[in-house]
Amino acid sequence: MRGSRSVLLFVALLVGLGFASLPDSEARPGGGNSYRGSSSSRSSSGSRSSSTSRSSSSSRSSSSSFGSSSSSSSRSSYSSGPRYYGSSGSSSSSSDGGGTFGSICLLIIVLGVVAIVLTNLRADLEQEDWSTVAPQAPPPPPRRQGSLRTKLAGLARVGPKGSDGSTQPLDPEFSIVLFEDFVYSLFARVHEARGGDRLDTLGGWLSDGAIASLHELGTPDAVKAVVVGAVTYESVEGVSASSQRVRVALRFEANYTEVSSGSAQSWYVAEEWRLERDASAKSRPPEDARAFKCPSCGAPLENVHGHRCSYCDTVVNTGEFDWVVTRVSSLERERRGPQLTGTTEEEGTELPTLKDPRAQERLNALQHDDPEATSLALRKRLEFIFHEMQTAWAAREWKGMRPFLSDNLFQTQLYWINAYRQAGLRNITENARITNLVLARVTRDAYYDAVTLRVFASSLDYTVRDADGQVVGGSRSRERAYSEYWTLLRGRGVQGRPSTEKKCPSCGAPLSINMAGHCTHCQARVTSGEFDWVLSRIEQDESYQG
Repeated sequence: MRGSRSVLLFVALLVGLGFASLPDSEARPGGGNSYRGSSSSRSSSGSRSSSTSRSSSSSRSSSSSFGSSSSSSSRSSYSSGPRYYGSSGSSSSSSDGGGTFGSICLLIIVLGVVAIVLTNLRADLEQEDWSTVAPQAPPPPPRRQGSLRTKLAGLARVGPKGSDGSTQPLDPEFSIVLFEDFVYSLFARVHEARGGDRLDTLGGWLSDGAIASLHELGTPDAVKAVVVGAVTYESVEGVSASSQRVRVALRFEANYTEVSSGSAQSWYVAEEWRLERDASAKSRPPEDARAFKCPSCGAPLENVHGHRCSYCDTVVNTGEFDWVVTRVSSLERERRGPQLTGTTEEEGTELPTLKDPRAQERLNALQHDDPEATSLALRKRLEFIFHEMQTAWAAREWKGMRPFLSDNLFQTQLYWINAYRQAGLRNITENARITNLVLARVTRDAYYDAVTLRVFASSLDYTVRDADGQVVGGSRSRERAYSEYWTLLRGRGVQGRPSTEKKCPSCGAPLSINMAGHCTHCQARVTSGEFDWVLSRIEQDESYQG
């Protein structure tokens, strides 16, 4: 398998040197759209002219679903949405010095093949198929400084010592899962409120400076279809026993549509948000954390006017009660209309897996608490979701995926399903299959367990027009191999064998889930991991940060 992939990448090198060309436009459910793109010129059909060749100059090049064009510039992000592939570039030639040029090309090819072989050998060594048998407990790995995400999760662990010498956590109820749900939702709500000049309705979570920066983006009649494709931690400060204030800087990459005077315009944006709160603030439980209420007394949102709650008469945007956005910086903002076709080769599949050194240790602890959550059972649950996703995606009937996806991931994918439907296109993956799984990360907090696996998969991948069935992107004959990082989520303390049946995990009735994520038989909410593992995130291998 590895040998064949090396040959394919060798051919890709030849392509990059202008010796060949590959088919256009490939996409897939769940992953692949980088929310990055370009504004370089290309034909409206999304295909290259015969005089151009694929650019392979950047390991981070990608195309945006909202890009009117594509680029090979070095840009990267990850997303929960489908990827659309695009490329641009021009072939070059020389009228003299052919021998020297040929020698240089040959040298580049040889160096490229050597690099590929070494990368494959490294990947082979690390890709143990952990999920076929229950893992054995390895010796404790050496501790190291964690990522910024892990550092923020330390709010639930670090803190000053009590009178008895024990450590009192700053915020024992803090959940990184709930925090990320919150910031995704806040970003969408804030931009929606920017439409119609309604930012004061979210004044409990926005400083005056943040509101002023958001006003500079304009106040259209409406902002809709906000899709957050990526959130990256830029900095985390104040997670220590002596800290008075915790500060987090996040980079958002997103798409949304503004409507003004009846005219709609889609945008790709990159923004940096700075959030702060007192180190002594305490997190709200899941049922409250997902609802926007007065951060002080819990009164309905309509009671919050500007920065003050009229019910408890408290100024609530101080960070004393909840996170507050103190700064919004616009980094990129480009007009981009829907484009569902494009071409580029898969990026990142040959990169080594970024694995948390404590992942196995934490998985062992999870399996100690729930012996039925074996690696094999988790693998079967993920494969079940994977195959259900392929069917629902090709049929453009996404409602069937509601029981298996978190709210954010479901809504993101639904947006792209609708985009394909409106464009009269259908993306199809045939013979989709998972070829390997590698454990990457396990997160455990007060409310959730989360297991991140690197998924290696392969399938045919092509897009057809509804009108005549003509292939307008991808290939019916050439399979595409890829890898992504998938995160399964389940409530802390939930136990039992992960299901591979279409039954309500609460009452056992045939699956019938409404758009709010509730079983129509027993009304249980089954999409938040309260009963079984759900897929909460898909991140691209070329930009996953671990």
